[in-house]
Amino acid sequence: MRFINPDKSYDLEKLIEENSKDVKEIKPIVLGSTPLTTHILVLIRTQEQPHYHNDHDLTVTLLKGKGEIYLDGKRTAMKEGDTVFIPRKAVHFYTNTGVVSALLAVFTPAYDGKDSIKVEEVK
Repeated sequence: MRFINPDKSYDLEKLIEENSKDVKEIKPIVLGSTPLTTHILVLIRTQEQPHYHNDHDLTVTLLKGKGEIYLDGKRTAMKEGDTVFIPRKAVHFYTNTGVVSALLAVFTPAYDGKDSIKVEEVK
């Protein structure tokens, strides 16, 4: 499984294997970015905090592992290959239910890491 862009090609299986060992909670690895989109490999051992993005849409594909996505009040089990579209302002978080999950997150427009608004309580 590879991620290929004009600047670099990544062997995702190797990248996941090399980085999974030292993930305490969550580890993002930026794979590429333009002004319109950012691709991030996200390794999760635990779970994200509930949050939303004011100015970004997000598409997430589960590459490896298993878990559960919470999206605007609904929890859905995810298996490898599942893809979720998360529109801006939608409260969401991912919970890993295996050893370590690897997700490909695609933000539009480009993501600088600042547009993540924490939510205190979810049902």
